[in-house]
Amino acid sequence: MRRFPWIPYVLVVIAALLPHLQALGFEFVFDDDFLVVQNAFLREPWSALRAFGVHFWEGTPFGALYYRPIVNSTLALNGKLLGWGPVGFHLVNILLHAANSALVVWLLRRLGAGRAVAMLAGALFALHPVAAWPVGSIVARVDLLPALFVLLAWGCFAGGEREARPGVLRAAAVGGLFLLALLCKESALAFVAIPILAWRGSGPAEDRTARAARSRFAALTTASCAMAVAGVVLLRSMVGMGLSYGLAELSPITNPLAFQPLPERWLAALGLAGRYFLYLFFPLGFTDPRDQRPGAVAPTLADAWVVGTIFFLAIWIAAIAILWLRRDRRAAPLAFALAAFLPASNLIIPIGSLYAQNFLYMPLLGMTVALGETLARRTRRHPGAERGAGLAVRWAALPILVVLGVASARESAIWRNNLTLMGAWVERFPYYSLAQGALGLGLMRTGDEAEAERHFRAALDLDARNIEAQYNLGLILITGERGREATEEGLAHCRAALAINPALVAAQVNAANALLQLERPVEAEAEARAALALSPGLVPARRNLAEALFRQQRFAEAAVEFGALASAFPDDSEIRSPWVVSLLRAGDLVAARREAERARLEFPDLPWFDFCLARVEARSGNPDAALALLTTAARAPEFGEWMGKVDDFEPYRSRQGYVELLPAARLDRG
Repeated sequence: MRRFPWIPYVLVVIAALLPHLQALGFEFVFDDDFLVVQNAFLREPWSALRAFGVHFWEGTPFGALYYRPIVNSTLALNGKLLGWGPVGFHLVNILLHAANSALVVWLLRRLGAGRAVAMLAGALFALHPVAAWPVGSIVARVDLLPALFVLLAWGCFAGGEREARPGVLRAAAVGGLFLLALLCKESALAFVAIPILAWRGSGPAEDRTARAARSRFAALTTASCAMAVAGVVLLRSMVGMGLSYGLAELSPITNPLAFQPLPERWLAALGLAGRYFLYLFFPLGFTDPRDQRPGAVAPTLADAWVVGTIFFLAIWIAAIAILWLRRDRRAAPLAFALAAFLPASNLIIPIGSLYAQNFLYMPLLGMTVALGETLARRTRRHPGAERGAGLAVRWAALPILVVLGVASARESAIWRNNLTLMGAWVERFPYYSLAQGALGLGLMRTGDEAEAERHFRAALDLDARNIEAQYNLGLILITGERGREATEEGLAHCRAALAINPALVAAQVNAANALLQLERPVEAEAEARAALALSPGLVPARRNLAEALFRQQRFAEAAVEFGALASAFPDDSEIRSPWVVSLLRAGDLVAARREAERARLEFPDLPWFDFCLARVEARSGNPDAALALLTTAARAPEFGEWMGKVDDFEPYRSRQGYVELLPAARLDRG
């Protein structure tokens, strides 16, 4: 290995790739649909540059909570260079994790660790199941990218500490890399702990001159990092974003814990943080069987998870303080790990998500470096320990790494598609309304509406504010042709969704559909007009409006709406048909004849338009022309039903040729 110094890097990269190569066959999942698939902004010509002037969720229905332009830029470039299918996006995520794993080795080597120790730590980072989430979820590269720049900044800083007289340029380089990390995710701010804790120097054995030089470099780097923070604040203000957000900008379905009153939120957050910590050290499967829904009983100070988390945090903080006072360099990675996790724990401020193991990616980075530093210290104290470390990798660490790799591959597999992901979420977080509703949506898209309905109802039992579950359950009931009672219930769910969000146009469209099915056209018209007020030109809403007007026998108004739709969709016979009938019923025989003749030419296989033109001719006093057209239309199986519903041909019942075509008793007058 000494003759080939690149071997540790290659082995660690291979270790990072093996559990995650399966992701190349994965679909877009969860937030990928909003941020990539349906995001027209990314496909704009200059979106990679314009990303610096907009918020993270630009091009989606969500608000401006975050500013992460580099992530948006990479997503835009990803699609433009490698295509808009999922393979290219997953490939970039896999390569980013592999690069980060190799950079862990590089960083530890710069910190003085031997090859075997650095390789062990890098392999641990590469194979830990925590990485399965940011690698499997395309948009979770929001954790991969800041880790990349943090590692580069950290390595650059470590290089400065090794120099006798590190200068301003190196400090500026660290600050620049830190700026890039901040433009990927706000939690990269944790990196500031590295230069701040280095002010005291790196060890008690240093001479005063060296310690003073390194303290000055740490101070310069801290100042450079402060300028980077100021730059991000300036950019955020330029795009109209403040430094914080309120509860109104958070979703109570995504993170119900955020809306619990204090101190209940802190206690619940402590219990959840304990589960995250446990998974970081014993990644056997992250679950949360607690009931986090609104109204659930909050844990108390006597709860085992709360007590355990407080005890663990106290030890962690005390370890950082003691190591720092002893000028032990391990204080820095431990402080970085803690600082990277706390903002995502709901302990400081409520955040947008409740469950996301990618929160642990950067804390894992810090813990891995701390472990590498600890093993390296043993190596430095015992000159022969380097060979021993290699033996440890071979005989002790290797089985552990294999187990981690298998667990990582299994964890990665749940990101295959939305069904596998949400199925796993429902199993792990049984009281999470978001997971139940998302699983229902995935099942609905596969056609399993019965099972989808079960999960939508479970989601609403957990939290009636789940607007997606309200809307989708209403959609199933309205379109399922289950009868009047089901349609009434579907209408109620659509209106419940509108009560939560009056601007949900899709719910208004479905409410109008339900009202038309229930023969309540006046109310259907009101819903359709409300939808058009929010989204002018929305085709389903305009079609509902046209149908509602037709059923109220306001045929001239209906003809205007159907005519506008026909102009936009001239090849849709289902629109052309009611347009012709509306014109006919409105008494505009000239326009009805024109459109019926045009439709006959464009849809020669549909006898319906022969029948419509026959009605026009009959009303115009042309019985022979009407009879010829009726004879052509009679080839349709539905001809008898058509004839039974109109009275246009009654004046000609006694004429030759009509006797055979007119029914003996008509069904209804239309």
